[in-house]
Amino acid sequence: MDENLKYYLENTAVTKPAIESRLTHPITKLRYPTRLVYIHLKKYAQDFLKSGAEPRFVSLAGLRGVGKTTLLWQTAHHIYTNHHQEIYFFNVNTLKNLGIDLHIALEEFQRHILKKRFHELSEPIALLFDEVHDDDNWGKTLKILYDEARIAFILCTGSSALLLNSTADLSRRMHTLKILPFSFSELLHAKRALSPENEILVPDVSISPELKEALFFSESAQVALERLKKISPLIHPVLNQTHLEIALLQKQYIDFLNFPNLLYYDDEIIITNSILDLFKRIINEDIPKLNPSFTEFIKIERLILRLAGSDEINPSTLAGIIGVKQNDIHELIDILAKAELLNVLLPFGGLDTKIIKNKKAFFMSPSLRRALLSTLYGQNLPEQLKSKLIEDMIVMYLRRVLTDGIISFLSGNNVANPDFVIETRDKPILLEIGTNKTSTSQIKQSNVGYRYGLLVSNGVTEPVLKDDCIQIPLSWFLLL
Repeated sequence: MDENLKYYLENTAVTKPAIESRLTHPITKLRYPTRLVYIHLKKYAQDFLKSGAEPRFVSLAGLRGVGKTTLLWQTAHHIYTNHHQEIYFFNVNTLKNLGIDLHIALEEFQRHILKKRFHELSEPIALLFDEVHDDDNWGKTLKILYDEARIAFILCTGSSALLLNSTADLSRRMHTLKILPFSFSELLHAKRALSPENEILVPDVSISPELKEALFFSESAQVALERLKKISPLIHPVLNQTHLEIALLQKQYIDFLNFPNLLYYDDEIIITNSILDLFKRIINEDIPKLNPSFTEFIKIERLILRLAGSDEINPSTLAGIIGVKQNDIHELIDILAKAELLNVLLPFGGLDTKIIKNKKAFFMSPSLRRALLSTLYGQNLPEQLKSKLIEDMIVMYLRRVLTDGIISFLSGNNVANPDFVIETRDKPILLEIGTNKTSTSQIKQSNVGYRYGLLVSNGVTEPVLKDDCIQIPLSWFLLL
């Protein structure tokens, strides 16, 4: 056996010191904060290791920097502390750098570490794989592993572009959790964990589901308003923490702090460069695996930069500017959406409408658009572009709490339409976003028959009902 592989395999067994080093900041010695999805990971591990309940193969898919590896190690800590099963960790990127195939590594692992085949195991084990997509044959290898290691709890992390677009055979076996950027509530939890002396009050767990039901599933605007008033006693204490400077923290959240790995940075230039590097890595490493035939990476960069300035996708115009065919624009937009860089919305209407008219692209995180625009405008963006960041954030939230297929936008030539249509119950909801805005005229003038309207704005401080439209503070919406 190769000496490098031998040394690698001898160090796959997870120990308590290894877990502690991965979960604790080396300087402050504080534990890295958990995310809400950790509750599900604990349950999956516990249910399988105690009773054999599925899923036993879980993957964490998301952008770089959203905390997938930390979640993997936090789950390892839970298993180690509560179940005492043997745990083994494989950094697939390291295997790639050693020039070793994951399948070969697992064969040698059985031969020299376990000293038996996976199907011969009598006690459950946990197998953790970080950056699993770095192996060219990861899908085939993990399918074989799942079928052979029937008493193994398998947890892996990887690129959204690849994990979310795996083969049908693998997707039937693998339960994938999309790890999105931080919600504002998660940021407050993280701030409390990192600054225990500040006694930060975090939102009650009931706030988000109650807001969701009130805003998107009420029978009428009046019913929605009444439901919002019922939860206001839970919301006010969170938003009125004077020592937190909530308004400033919300701005920082929209600009940068929706990425967990940026919590430990103070310099905005370094943060921006870190995000731009993320783009480079996705373009140069992930996209070629989705479409090996497209190698003109500079054109992808130009397209992304163009989309940062305008969210409307006009294939004809973009093709001329970027220097590619219209079909290439469609394919590139699809790839960027699969890579979880973009949230692409279709126009409201029937199938013909959705085929013919242009789409709109919003960035998965407002921080992504901000970093791109900073290369053109510096750190101080014009006000009209700052509103684009809020739109990205709203779409990110809508995607988090609603089904993709019920979110669309209204299009119309020279017509000021509401920003989004949310198709729930018998009639849709029209949602408008405003910066310091209180007018609901765009909703009232719409030709769409709607149940009620929502105006999300930092120009209001309390939910207000006006002309069949609820005006809700941006700060409230951020608690979804």
